[in-house]
Amino acid sequence: MITKIIHASQAGARLDSNVATGGGTDDTAALQKALDVARDCGGVHLVMDGAALITALKVYSNTTIECLNKECGFYQAGHSDCALLINANPSASEIVDCNITLLGGTYNQNCRQQAHHVPAEVHYSKAERLVVAIAFFGVENLLVRDVTVRDQRTFAFLITNWLKVTMENIRLELPGFIHAGNQDGIHLQGPGRFLVLRNIQGCTGDDFIALNGDEETNGEKSWAHPYATVGPITDVLIDTVMVDDAAQVVRILSRESLQDRITIRNVSGNYRSFGFYLSAWDYKRKGLQGNFGSIVFENIDLRQTKANYTYTEPFLFRISGRHRSLTLRNVQYHDPVDDRYLVHLEGKTDIPDMGDTPAEVESLVIDGLHIQDSGEAAQTRPYIRASGHVRHLVVRNSEIYCAKNKRVVFIATEGKHAKIDRLTMYNVCAENVAEMVSDPDKKITHVETSNVVTKQEI
Repeated sequence: MITKIIHASQAGARLDSNVATGGGTDDTAALQKALDVARDCGGVHLVMDGAALITALKVYSNTTIECLNKECGFYQAGHSDCALLINANPSASEIVDCNITLLGGTYNQNCRQQAHHVPAEVHYSKAERLVVAIAFFGVENLLVRDVTVRDQRTFAFLITNWLKVTMENIRLELPGFIHAGNQDGIHLQGPGRFLVLRNIQGCTGDDFIALNGDEETNGEKSWAHPYATVGPITDVLIDTVMVDDAAQVVRILSRESLQDRITIRNVSGNYRSFGFYLSAWDYKRKGLQGNFGSIVFENIDLRQTKANYTYTEPFLFRISGRHRSLTLRNVQYHDPVDDRYLVHLEGKTDIPDMGDTPAEVESLVIDGLHIQDSGEAAQTRPYIRASGHVRHLVVRNSEIYCAKNKRVVFIATEGKHAKIDRLTMYNVCAENVAEMVSDPDKKITHVETSNVVTKQEI
C-alpha cells in the first residue's frame, strides 16, 4: 500500500479561516479531493498546515489527518447541520473503515450556527439524527491524539460499532454552552471492544464521557443516528480525566448488553450535577435490568459546583441495575457544597421516563474512602444510601471526618427495595458522625466490624 502525503496548502485549499472565529473560503471540495486519495490509491496522509472553513468531510480507511498545531484544523460553516467529520462507509452491521488517525489541531463545530438535530421540526428522540461534531460508525483501529474539539452542537464524538479505539490528549472546549443542548464529550455506544481513553480534559454541557452500550432505539433505529448501533462494551481503560466545571462526568448505561472489564482511574476537577452514573435506565418500561460485569473506579477527587440539571438529584456515584463486581478505591470527598449522596444504590425512582431501576449488586467494595467535610452545607442525606440490594458490601481502610457535628449518617438503608445481606467494615475511623449504620427496618442480615473507631464532639 502506498500512502501519499498531501499538504492542504498545496492541494488547492485557501486556508484563510480561523479555528476560533471562522470566516474565509469554503475549502471542503479541495480537502475532500485530497482525502479521496485513500479510496483511490490505498492511503493518504493529509497535513493541515492552516485553518479551513468546511461543511463536512468523509474519511476512508488508511487515512491520517495531521494538524501542525492547535491553530490548524477546521471550522464548520453555519447551517451545515451534520458531522464535520465522518467515516466514508458508516455501517451498523459491519466494520468497513479501518486504520484512521487524527493527530493534533482544532475541530470547531460552530455550535450556535448548527441545528441540534435533523429534521429540526420533531423532538430529537424521534429525529433522524443528532448533529454531532465527529462521527464513526463501524471502525477498527481508530487513533485520535492531541486533538481539541470546540463548540460541539451535541456530542463531540459519537462512535458506535467499533474495535480498538485509542484517544489520548483530548481537549474539549465549550465557550458556546447551550442549556439542555446534549453537548456531551466522548459518547460511545456498543458493540465495542478494546478502548483506551487517556488524558481527557475540558468542559461539556452533558456527559463528559458516556459508555452507553444500550442507548435507546426507536424501533430498529437509534435515536442518535440511523447507523448508530447498540451492544456490549468490554475491555476499557479510562485513565486521567480532568473536568473543568463539566455538568456530568461519566455515564455507563446498560439495558441488557454487557458492560464488563472497565477501569476508570485518576479523575479530578470540578463538576456540577453528577460524577458517575451506572444506569439501567428503563426497567419499568421494558423490564430490562442492566448487565454490568466488573467495573473499577480508583483515585477519584472531584469537587462540586452548583448543580445545573434537575432530572436527577445530584450525586457522586449512583448505581442501578444488575452488577457482578463494583470497586470504588481511593475516593476523596471534600467539603460538599450541598447534601448530595456520595454513593446512592438506587431503589425505586419516581422520575418520569426513567422507571424503576433497583440496584442488584453481588459485590461492592469501597476501599480507601476519605471524607473530609468541613463545609457549611448541611448533610441531611446519608453519605451512602442503600435503597437497592447488595449481597456483599465491604468498607475498609477509610476515614470520615466532619469538622462539625452535622448529625450525619454514614450508611443508611432506605426504601422497600433496600437489602444488604452482609455488611463488613474494618479499619475505619470516624469523627462527628451521628450514626455509622442506620437500619431502622432491619434490612441488613449480617454486620461484621473490626477496628472501627468513632469519636463524637461533645
